[in-house]
Amino acid sequence: MLLRDILAHNARNYPHRTALSSKHVAISHADLLDRVRRHAAALAALGVTRGDRVAILSQNSPSYVELLFAVTQLGGVLVPLNYLSVVREHRSILLDAKPRCLLFAEGFEDTISALRPELPGAVEVFRIGQGGDGYPGLSDGGRGETALPLAHVAVSEQDIALQIYTSGTSGSPRGAMLSHANLLAACASAAQELGLSRNDIFLSCNPHPFMVGVGRLLRFLYLGASIVIRHDFDPEEILRMIERNRITHVLFTPTMMAQIMDLSSADRFNLATLRKVLYGGPFIPLDLLKRAIRFFGCDMVQLYGQVESTGVLTFLQPEDHSLDESAPYMRKLTSVGKEAIGVEVRVADEEGKELSPGQVGEVIARGRNIFPGYYGDPGFSAEVLRNGWLYTGDVASFDEEGYLFLLDRKRDTLMVGGISVYPREIENIIGEHPSVAEVAVVPLLDYALGEVPVAIVALKEGRQADADSLLEHCRINMASFKVPRAIEFTSSLPKNSAGKVLKAKLKETMVKGDITRRTPRP
Repeated sequence: MLLRDILAHNARNYPHRTALSSKHVAISHADLLDRVRRHAAALAALGVTRGDRVAILSQNSPSYVELLFAVTQLGGVLVPLNYLSVVREHRSILLDAKPRCLLFAEGFEDTISALRPELPGAVEVFRIGQGGDGYPGLSDGGRGETALPLAHVAVSEQDIALQIYTSGTSGSPRGAMLSHANLLAACASAAQELGLSRNDIFLSCNPHPFMVGVGRLLRFLYLGASIVIRHDFDPEEILRMIERNRITHVLFTPTMMAQIMDLSSADRFNLATLRKVLYGGPFIPLDLLKRAIRFFGCDMVQLYGQVESTGVLTFLQPEDHSLDESAPYMRKLTSVGKEAIGVEVRVADEEGKELSPGQVGEVIARGRNIFPGYYGDPGFSAEVLRNGWLYTGDVASFDEEGYLFLLDRKRDTLMVGGISVYPREIENIIGEHPSVAEVAVVPLLDYALGEVPVAIVALKEGRQADADSLLEHCRINMASFKVPRAIEFTSSLPKNSAGKVLKAKLKETMVKGDITRRTPRP
């Protein structure tokens, strides 16, 4: 089964039911299939074919979803660009992915203008829809007037459909490749675990370039459900849309939940149609989770996964979200649940041997949802994929009942509002500043975001810089969610005998207050 088969099935069986809607448009399943085939015809006219990468820069919209299906109908690979990122981050991804073309939505002209001079000559740039502002449009010249047959190109389940970039522990972006088989296996698992049906209405308000965006949305299209798309996250507007559109399912990060519940107007909205609030991010504060259970008044489900597992590893089900203060119930709330249907999840030692309940090791997993590797990086792919198992880098233990408890990470990673952030990338950028001798980025616990980055900086002898100038350097060169919450200064970073920075010691020193935010003077 392929992604395009989802659309064909829904068009045959539920042609007049709404598939996608947003503020200005409602698209039936039959119309969605037709629009996808027309987009595919336009892309084919540009020479896009099996194996080609097609990058997209756009906020959430129905056309984003249509283009995912259109690209993959041709056997191509969609490469989402995070619209929250800055030009240098886009540039790194495009140079790695080497797309056949770059599609962008209205409003991103300035970003494209800054990117265009440094793109390889083979990359063609098109505006989604009609052309304008000096850019040709995807549908210009009659492209897409005739719908392309679904089976125009022979496509395999093992063909790559989606390539989502993570920053990588090295600081360079890595493209996690997800096949049709991966995406459909994750859809089948999540649909069963969540009890989804074609009568559900899902509010999609997470950025589409992330797995929590377009990846989660696919679970609902898989069943023929309806999806309401919000282009950005506005807490009050989200509550209004839940009431107005009779939303049954929504996915929030802990940050989103906190912002919604902190609204003075939050209690004025009728959320009675909500069946399930899904949430991700393993390090949610317990009191925030309790507040959410009380506020939403419906079933809550926690999802734990990674891009490399197509977003599916474990689920913490509604029956485990009790507010009973007794120890067994409260303990379950601090877990990420039990392994998902169709996925084997284990805790293993350094040699890959499965550990018993209570023993601490690395989370490993296997199943049809596990990705085949990183684009153009066989070395690191082999490091995380061993003997058929994905080594997640998360440190955890199981209890006797099969609940998984996350404890730490083996790799240097932060989770900021449910988004993976790699300290090495931030360190590389701060290290470019002419006054910086060395820098280390460590996590600071945050009630709403889970973790935020803090940069600890040692300046070069005789050089000066203050926190404001370094933070401005960060804002120019990285997405806003990666910018450190604070810049702290020290005379030198602690290291072991091999010269490796001792981040655990830095975190301990920071907690004690031995590192100062004042700018040291020469």
